[in-house]
Amino acid sequence: MELRLAAAVAAGKATTWASRRLGLGAGSNFPGKVMLRLHPRAPEEMAARLPRGCVLVSGTNGKTTTSNLLAAMLREGGMSPVHNRVGANLVTGITAALAQASDLAGNPRGDIGLFEVDEATLPAAVTRLRPRLVIITNLFRDQLDRYGELETLARKMDGALGTLSPDAKVLLNADDPLVASLGKESPASLYYYGIECEEVTEASLRHAADSKHCRTCRTALSFSAHYFGHMGKYFCPRCGSSRPETHFSAVRVRPRGTAGSEVSLSTPRWEADLDLGLPGIYNVHNLLAAAGGACLLGLGREEVTRGVAGYATAFGRGERIPVDGRELFLVLSKNPTGFNEVIRTLKGEGTGLVVLAALNDRIADGRDVSWIWDVDFEELAPLPRHLVATGTRAYDMALRMKYAGLDPSRLEVHGDLKGALRAALERAREGETVYALTTYTATLDLRRLLSRLGAAPALWEGN
Repeated sequence: MELRLAAAVAAGKATTWASRRLGLGAGSNFPGKVMLRLHPRAPEEMAARLPRGCVLVSGTNGKTTTSNLLAAMLREGGMSPVHNRVGANLVTGITAALAQASDLAGNPRGDIGLFEVDEATLPAAVTRLRPRLVIITNLFRDQLDRYGELETLARKMDGALGTLSPDAKVLLNADDPLVASLGKESPASLYYYGIECEEVTEASLRHAADSKHCRTCRTALSFSAHYFGHMGKYFCPRCGSSRPETHFSAVRVRPRGTAGSEVSLSTPRWEADLDLGLPGIYNVHNLLAAAGGACLLGLGREEVTRGVAGYATAFGRGERIPVDGRELFLVLSKNPTGFNEVIRTLKGEGTGLVVLAALNDRIADGRDVSWIWDVDFEELAPLPRHLVATGTRAYDMALRMKYAGLDPSRLEVHGDLKGALRAALERAREGETVYALTTYTATLDLRRLLSRLGAAPALWEGN
């Protein structure tokens, strides 16, 4: 068995090296496929050799940012996380990440596994890796052609939590009614995080809000506070189910537009004022998930504070990249709730903006792009003086923006991403920011393009 593992690890390392040399990207999923073909139990055997066990981070939005924030905190605490940093979050990607962080015998050089996990992959990941901690960020409509309806996905995730060991821990988003309902039958210990500051609420639930009914009795929930999407403070007027008490909370939030937020964090043992350099209220949730996870793993205020202070933005999640005397602000926008929050953040930047909107419909994005009609683009339309639509569904995006009220004279369509980027940069003045709103594969495409242009490092560098 050890010879089979060694052969699989060697094959994974070689395949990753070849993928990168040939310019095929990070090579994080294909090497894992090769390894699993040679030795199906490779991830189980490598993960079992991690002295501090494994942590899994799953959910629709925020997985990458939460896991990267948590990785920074763990390193400040003297740990060495084995981490699928580039976001390949299927079992194949986790397998490849373990191989890259191991010697040729399959012994990890790190001491704790930290893996972002695709929502539908969580049951398989729990079975294979036997995690000590599972963090679930949120559940929104996303890729319905892959995941199905949210309740179906929630049942599968609930089943996975039910197989955890009694000494495991689960950290859930209390502000998400569906996520907060998970784990009730799990033998693991449950913990919750959420926002307590009501100064950052919205007036009412948006059209794109998803989980608006009690999972116990199906009655419409009553909300006393709305943060974004279906996130908020809620209770069921029929059966009495309500938002759980939080263990980790943001008691004060002061948004600063695309520059981030000032957050007062409260935990059972300490409090801290943090300067979060990530935009949007949704990133306050990501901070809470990471900080809560760090506390449950035994870290204290100093490690969490230093981890946040030294955090470098994950690719495509509020990344700022200098290009030709301009600044490209790159932010992933892949489903109705996420896109609405990006628009909410951009409203703080004023009007006269240059926007690059890239919409793809590849497998990883979801083939069905009808979700763009649930995004409140009517709030985006007044902001740009010029908008460049691109991606495999560029004309769908342009049509949606026209219906949202954007003057066609301020709208440009480029099917070619390189041409679209050039057009957006030419429309921007020296020193000005171009706001790039991109779906998942469009984010990867744009980052690869920027890497080829020498403006940004390759996604896998430093991994």
